Amino acid sequence: MKQLLVLAAVAALAACSATQRAGGPRTDWRCDGGAAFSVRFANDAAEVFAGGQVYTLPAAVSASGARYSNGAVEYWEHQGVAQLNGAAGGPYSNCRTN
Repeated sequence: MKQLLVLAAVAALAACSATQRAGGPRTDWRCDGGAAFSVRFANDAAEVFAGGQVYTLPAAVSASGARYSNGAVEYWEHQGVAQLNGAAGGPYSNCRTN
């Protein structure tokens, strides 16, 4: 039984380590209407977790703020407020970090 617990602990630590290498820490967003999502950044892309889905969004041109889009889903953050368009579980508007 102890060996099983040790193996489970090692597997959990390895998963955390792999997650951190894949990208930075997640930022959680809470939006008007109670919707929520999280995002992390790596290699000029945003990895967005919303509505039970994961979206990898490449950096996109923006007049101001940070914008990432794959053509169907768009994450845009400007002056501490974010919105997420096209993702499952929305609407995600007027979102702020915790």
